[in-house]
Amino acid sequence: MIEDEPQIGAYVSRLLGQLHGVVDLVGSIADARQALDNFKYDLAIVDRMLPDGDALEVVTALSQSPDRPAIIMLTSKDTKEDVVDGLNGGADDYLGKPFEPQELLARVRAVLRRPRLLAPAVLSLGNVELHLGSNEVLVADRKILLRRREALILGALLMRRDRVITRAALIEEIYGFDDEIESNTLEAQVSRLRKKLAAFGGDVEIRSMRGIGYILRMATPQ
Repeated sequence: MIEDEPQIGAYVSRLLGQLHGVVDLVGSIADARQALDNFKYDLAIVDRMLPDGDALEVVTALSQSPDRPAIIMLTSKDTKEDVVDGLNGGADDYLGKPFEPQELLARVRAVLRRPRLLAPAVLSLGNVELHLGSNEVLVADRKILLRRREALILGALLMRRDRVITRAALIEEIYGFDDEIESNTLEAQVSRLRKKLAAFGGDVEIRSMRGIGYILRMATPQ
């Protein structure tokens, strides 16, 4: 999210947290460019008038990227001409301030329905099924509720089942860039997730690849 009003930024970030994602908040065009150069995002919510200029230039550049995110402009600059400029400039949607929270969430869901961004509602391997957006997982037909980070880790592993995901890539996917991460935080969360899956009879295993990362695959029969 690109927004220079801290209260609005914090509020919308909390709102977007309902959609099972990690939100990074920046308050200037310079910081936005740095974040976009270093991280891949599914969605960008962009205020226009920032301390260092009109963020429409960021939207236009971003819209031309081959792996561009969905883009919603959320701004008080909302005349008919402004909306036309924003949409022509590359935004997928344009919403004026003040806004209704549920309308913003509905618009976010709508732009994320584009085919290349669609993800299945359920990810599964063996007898483990993760229901995205609810942190609920079925293990051998028994429902358990994971912590948010545990669900994000499991989702990332399920999306790449039978393939190694590096530790760095996993950290980038499940944490915001401003999160403070202790050296053993990821390992502790993976360990808790592994124990939960095993305790409920999961027939998958999370293997640690020393010095590389993790891989999720069907457990080897004992």
